[in-house]
Amino acid sequence: MFRKKPNIKPFSPVRSSDRRKLLASILSRFDIPTDALPTETKDVIFPADIHSAKFITHSTDETGIIYVGDEGNKPLWLKLNDDTLIPTVFTLWKCPFLLPIVQTWSPVIEKLRNGADMMLPGLIPPFPLTLKTGSIVAIASAERPTVPLAVGICNVDLGSITRVQGQHGKAILIIQCYGDELPFRGRVSVPLELHVDMPKLVNENAPIVHSENGEVEKTAESIEKLDLAMTSSELQVSPALVDDTVPVQEAEVPGNSVEPLREQPTTAEVDEAFRRALLSAIHSSRTGTALQFPQPSSTFISAHVLKHLPSNYASAQLKQTSWKKAAKFLKTMEKEGLVKIKEKGGDITIMGIAGLDNVAVKDFRSFKTVGSRKANNDNKMPDASHRDESAGELVLKEYYQINGMGKAIAEAVDKRTSVYYSMSELRMILLEYIDKEGLVNQKNPREIMLNPVLASVITVSPKPRSLPRESLIDRFREISTLYYKIVREGEDERGMKLSRGKPPKVQILIAMKQGHKITRITNLQTYKIDVHDLANELRTECASSTTVNKSVEGTSGGGQERLEIQVQGPQSKAAVDVLERHGVKKIWIEIKDNTKKSK
Repeated sequence: MFRKKPNIKPFSPVRSSDRRKLLASILSRFDIPTDALPTETKDVIFPADIHSAKFITHSTDETGIIYVGDEGNKPLWLKLNDDTLIPTVFTLWKCPFLLPIVQTWSPVIEKLRNGADMMLPGLIPPFPLTLKTGSIVAIASAERPTVPLAVGICNVDLGSITRVQGQHGKAILIIQCYGDELPFRGRVSVPLELHVDMPKLVNENAPIVHSENGEVEKTAESIEKLDLAMTSSELQVSPALVDDTVPVQEAEVPGNSVEPLREQPTTAEVDEAFRRALLSAIHSSRTGTALQFPQPSSTFISAHVLKHLPSNYASAQLKQTSWKKAAKFLKTMEKEGLVKIKEKGGDITIMGIAGLDNVAVKDFRSFKTVGSRKANNDNKMPDASHRDESAGELVLKEYYQINGMGKAIAEAVDKRTSVYYSMSELRMILLEYIDKEGLVNQKNPREIMLNPVLASVITVSPKPRSLPRESLIDRFREISTLYYKIVREGEDERGMKLSRGKPPKVQILIAMKQGHKITRITNLQTYKIDVHDLANELRTECASSTTVNKSVEGTSGGGQERLEIQVQGPQSKAAVDVLERHGVKKIWIEIKDNTKKSK
């Protein structure tokens, strides 16, 4: 729906009365019992400070209303012409219980971002039985099955479909997808995993208990008011709760000695749990897979610190600590020398972590963590020897711009030549033109007859009367201009510029300097790698000195100063291992040894 940026009118605040009506409509539409949902969850579903504006889509001229929250940063809901309210993925990341989720493959998500609808063969059964034509549904990738990345409306009765092989047609009409052209401000990190259970309402009549840190907490029962010294004569059992056919044994209460109930951890204990979790994350990075920096504090906490909490503190949260907030926690840890942070405009960015020479890291002793326990339960969480998934895989995306002699082909099938097309889209444009002009050789369907337009893209002489289909597609690709971008999985690509040509490979050059061998590594910035952080990592990995210098090649294509790393000694193998841990594939690396004598 948002393949192109929509035209959005000025925003205005939603009146309280309208907000209550809309919230009631949402809860009713998605069968959520109003009296069973906490107030704070309702505020997350439809915030009190929400704003709205009318929008018009660029390509189809569809109109609707967009609702934004978080101080106008993120679109939370969309209201279509028929008054259907659709949650965006930003709302679903906070409230994944709103919609049933179906799964597809990661490459399909990229197609959805580009404006395609969800085709039936691209889905992974089984499907929830409640999904009928017109049902609103979320779509996630098989790698992160609880994290919605797209929202749409069922075009078929998905609940009645048990197999997709051999099927065809649109299964879901996509309304919104993460990474499409629906605008928002600010940085967003895609969650790694979400809990899809609906929050439960806390008993409002529960007694109030004061915690050690002075906060007021509500509990189902007040342990402090329990009379733990009851005698056997005071114990009674309601007849309505007893099966008469089963003999009831007399309760034994040995005097005043009753086994005490397990107490909640103290604030100091939760503080220590978070500190140990940070040490565990640092130790795992320094001895196994290195983390990448800079990194937003929210990502660092959610993806690394929480995963390394002791297993018996799985439900612990920062608000239970004495710091309350991530900023105070990280500033305290910086004073201890465990992290290096940078604060700008109230946002905290993690710039680096302590090394193995830090006393606390050196004396660290491993323990059973939340992440390791989950790995034992579902065998899906990678261990510390694997690269951290929070950084995302590096993906090379190639696009083509049709120009020159190929413009006549694109224009004949109403395709714009100013647009960048993927290879599959480029192929479809040519095949659509061949089909429109009826150029398939009836005797040999793999041969395409060359009309004057197709003949113009052939430069050989004499020009043949026909060409195999694949050869013609290759020629069409060759006369188009190649562009690329390298992104990490989950990274917001909007506004990211394309670069012309093929990406330069990471150059690892072994050379001589003042009678000693050195290893020079260049073109790192093309592959989203922080040069200074990698130099620090190579210093530890190679046990050699490293320096970062300006590259002799000058600046990159975007005008950015190009840097290179110099490592003492011939360290090509270690450099390749470290680069692979950061997602750089071997085919993107080129090694050259200038110290070897040419034969």
